[in-house]
Amino acid sequence: MSSRRVRQHVNPLRSDLLSIDDVPRVEGPPGASLEVELGSAEAHFLMDRAVETPDRHYVGIEIRIEMVHKANREAAHRGLAGKVRSVFANISVDMPRLFAPHSVSRFFVNFPDPWFKERQHKRRVIDPSLVDDMLDALVDGGEIYVNTDIFELALDAMQALEMNPGVRNVLSPWTFLRQSVFSSRSRRERQCERDGTKIWRLAYRRA
Repeated sequence: MSSRRVRQHVNPLRSDLLSIDDVPRVEGPPGASLEVELGSAEAHFLMDRAVETPDRHYVGIEIRIEMVHKANREAAHRGLAGKVRSVFANISVDMPRLFAPHSVSRFFVNFPDPWFKERQHKRRVIDPSLVDDMLDALVDGGEIYVNTDIFELALDAMQALEMNPGVRNVLSPWTFLRQSVFSSRSRRERQCERDGTKIWRLAYRRA
């Protein structure tokens, strides 16, 4: 029997996803830095990060519960269950429930859904509200990294970040990174690099 196909894009404003039960409080082990990927899919990026930098704790937030289960099985298979964890939640509404203030050292948002049609733009996750939520959760000097191959989406994300006085571009205002500062790659990032597709990279630090 074939497995059910997992949807590539899920509307975060769907009624059942606006009231997910049992959203956990996400915490890392005492003394360990916590890195979080928002929209982590199968969490390949976080697993690579855990191998590269094993003294940290990694959590992925994903709205597709099938992907959460798949990622946690893969982490266990690779012996990373104590380092990498995926959680079912909706970052559009659940961020305050997920994270205590000043508990996260880094947020990653890798290739968020573009939602190209104008009537779907409200589904895009990187907006001023999400930036506020990330800021509340970040430690002093904590960082936000965004990668996308959609220029319009990169500009929208950059505007939301640039307009918030609580974060500063690590280079200078309205400036993209030329290349990643991490050796770990998400699956989409690897594909873009293989295909020669331009990646727009943003990096900001809590002021």
